[in-house]
Amino acid sequence: MINTKTLILVGSAILVVSAMTFGGSLQAPPGLFKDLNDEILGDAIILNGKQLFIDDYIIDQLSGARKTLNQPVKYRGNPILGVEDRLNLYGSTLYDKDEKIFKIWYEIWYEETKTSGLLYATSTDGIAWQMPVISKTSDRNLLLIPKEWGFVGGAGIFKDPVERDPTRRYKMLYVARSDGTAKTLSTDAAYSPDGIHWTAEPTNPVAPFSDTQICPYWDDLRGRYVAYLRYGPPNSRLITRIESEDFVSWSPKVTVIKRTNMDCPFDTKHYGMRIMPYEQVYIGILTAYYGETIQPIPKENEGWMDKTESQLTFSRNGVTWMRAGKNGAIPHRDLSKERDWKDVTQQAAFIPYGQHQKDWDWGQIYAFHKPLIIDDEIWFYYAGTANRHWASYHGDTVKSGIGLARLRLDGFVSVDAAGEGTLTTKALVFIGDQIEINADAVGGSIRVAALDANGNAIEGFSAQDCEPVTNDNVRHVLQWNDNPDCHLIQARPIKLRFHLNKAKLYSFTPRIRHKHYVPSYD
Repeated sequence: MINTKTLILVGSAILVVSAMTFGGSLQAPPGLFKDLNDEILGDAIILNGKQLFIDDYIIDQLSGARKTLNQPVKYRGNPILGVEDRLNLYGSTLYDKDEKIFKIWYEIWYEETKTSGLLYATSTDGIAWQMPVISKTSDRNLLLIPKEWGFVGGAGIFKDPVERDPTRRYKMLYVARSDGTAKTLSTDAAYSPDGIHWTAEPTNPVAPFSDTQICPYWDDLRGRYVAYLRYGPPNSRLITRIESEDFVSWSPKVTVIKRTNMDCPFDTKHYGMRIMPYEQVYIGILTAYYGETIQPIPKENEGWMDKTESQLTFSRNGVTWMRAGKNGAIPHRDLSKERDWKDVTQQAAFIPYGQHQKDWDWGQIYAFHKPLIIDDEIWFYYAGTANRHWASYHGDTVKSGIGLARLRLDGFVSVDAAGEGTLTTKALVFIGDQIEINADAVGGSIRVAALDANGNAIEGFSAQDCEPVTNDNVRHVLQWNDNPDCHLIQARPIKLRFHLNKAKLYSFTPRIRHKHYVPSYD
């Protein structure tokens, strides 16, 4: 049994240890720990990653500022790849991080047989291209397509990031005609270990009709394969969407882009849409085909009739889409309103065709599947032609090539202020301790204030406390009172007010950049 003396000694030891353990305890820094529940959150938006301004999802108010659609800049050395054959206007690109090379697949058209061939090229810099000899019979970069596949065209190719079978690492959906006629027009699948040697899916066809390029990819957000293709049968120039769990069984088509008032002034048809998952949202490059005709074109309409160019589309879920105009995304309900839709359409060009009968791409622009993020730019490869769609009817000499247009990271739609202006966000909650902005403030400035629920600047986070941004950078780190750590405003409903002065704002991103470790606290 433990006697009284022993208990006293044990108790004394515990007191000593306790004093040693807690004597140097620390108070938690103010604001380090916060409560967050549905009542506190209210209707605030929980941010997840980078925030763009293409739509108004995060925007509450603009004053003295406006949204602006920005165009990619065409590479001065275009075309980067001249094509001696007649280009079939469809192609796929990727940058292979494993092999550290760019890869491109593009199609040529054989007018005599009404068939297409699939070609392959590689590059170390995305500008200068090499064409490896693949076809032993023709001594060129023509991929050998087994004859039993029948007609092959409109191929959309990608490297599957989740496929475990190395023989199916590369995947393709393509337009097929098993008997060579339009009666058997369908969508087929194929697989490859290297993007060069292909095997057709044994159960082809996997989906109905499409006679323009099909654009498949693995969607990380949905955990499924997704593809965009033409509506039909019957043949209609509308954009539809399908998805699959295994690349073999595909859902029925859902039409996601239909003709609206925006398409009336120039009788616009939709000739395919290339998709780019981007920072929790989706970017689409829509091929807009204006004024299709085989009839003689009046001189006053030569600038646009029977031509194609690219417009921007946008989605937050990959299923419902918005068209973009000069001031960003246009909600679908607004497309039925009375507006000068001719003016809207003219200002909606994202990758426009070149100057009529002067530039190498004056007739048609077809973006390739899919755009690439290279360093701090977005690269758009495209087929361009110096002829109209129905070239032979208009006396145009068919001439085509592959071009490149480049856009700054996040550069689709910016919020611009020619003088002083503000952008105020909706109520939001972010988790993190740093805020980055992508902006060009050369010759001007940007300051940011954090506001509470009553619209008042939070102490220490007013616009006056913010160090002004005065240069051009895709990753400015905001600082208040010379401190980039903004954990005091995390995990609570706030609004951000961007004070712009002669500046362009492209995006902002909550980040986690610090360690908030407290060894002990009361």
